[in-house]
Amino acid sequence: MSITLLICAAQGVLLAVLLWRTEANRCANRWLALLIIAVAALMNPYIIGYAGFYERWPWLSFAPLSLTLAFGPLLYLYTVSLVEGPPPRVWLHFVPVSVQFLAYALVFPFPLPVKDRWNDSVHEPFIDPALDIAALVSIAIYSAAAYRGYRIYRRWLDENRTDSADFEPVWIRNFLAALATMGAIWAGFLIAKQIDPARDYFDQFPLYVAFSVLVLYLGIAGWRHAETRFPQAIAAPTPDPQPVPAPAAMRDWAAQGSAWIARIEAEELWRDPALTLASLARMLGTNTSYLSRALGAASGENFNAVINRRRVAAMQALLTTHTEQRDLLTIAFDVGFNSKASFNRAFQDFAGMSPSAWRLKSQKSMPV
Repeated sequence: MSITLLICAAQGVLLAVLLWRTEANRCANRWLALLIIAVAALMNPYIIGYAGFYERWPWLSFAPLSLTLAFGPLLYLYTVSLVEGPPPRVWLHFVPVSVQFLAYALVFPFPLPVKDRWNDSVHEPFIDPALDIAALVSIAIYSAAAYRGYRIYRRWLDENRTDSADFEPVWIRNFLAALATMGAIWAGFLIAKQIDPARDYFDQFPLYVAFSVLVLYLGIAGWRHAETRFPQAIAAPTPDPQPVPAPAAMRDWAAQGSAWIARIEAEELWRDPALTLASLARMLGTNTSYLSRALGAASGENFNAVINRRRVAAMQALLTTHTEQRDLLTIAFDVGFNSKASFNRAFQDFAGMSPSAWRLKSQKSMPV
């Protein structure tokens, strides 16, 4: 039992060290490394306990290795740092875990009889259950905040970039799902302990196997995505350089959007592979808020759909000609796509079939 947990914890710590040393997403990866180390530290008393260390060296009790109140802040700071950059005043998030650390560290140096009396009269009946509940509540609150940020970020990608398929934050979603699953398993073991107080140290082994799986998943999957650079969602707003002829609420947004779409089509601005909502707003002499609102009023679509629809239409037109023999990806880059993933998704969305299926269909319909 001890060796099983030790192998997983050691592997997790090794991966945490590698994450700490990566240059890409440096801040985010360090938060993830600390989360892995915190989970591995929680496993450590059971690793040495199943190996008989506490029987031989009972003074090891109350070693300050339980830092479960750090789990919530660390998972939140990791997700936020990936998509928004380092948040300010992070130290405030770690006040609760500092209190948790002191609850163990202040007792640890005392003689064993004193620690035993404290454990039986105060820690086990009151402090330990309170810390477990606080940790689960903390994980739930921070997970909800991180999931909300994930949803906002996905919406921001769709509304501001045409290559959102390249940065689909599936890893963030899976990361949060893994933490939520572990929280539910942990809560189940706490409830089982309340129902049956006779459950002992060895009955907790399956729980720590689950923590081992979590450590390995966070380490391996986190390392795989360590260098994925997500576009930062927080950016300075683009000012509107033109005088506003009427209050925003009174403007004809559909007409304004139609005029901008006409210019996008006339100048073929959609061919720019680096085009974003912000760069298009600068070209049109407006700001991102006005542009997004006008495009929606005129077409019922966001920036991503407006631009990629025209790229797909241009590509469809090329594929219906007899002379077009280039490969699909070359044509996709020619009409403004900058990656295979964004091209395939957009073509499927707007053409209703894959690019290769469309080419085959168009070739069959050509007159001989």
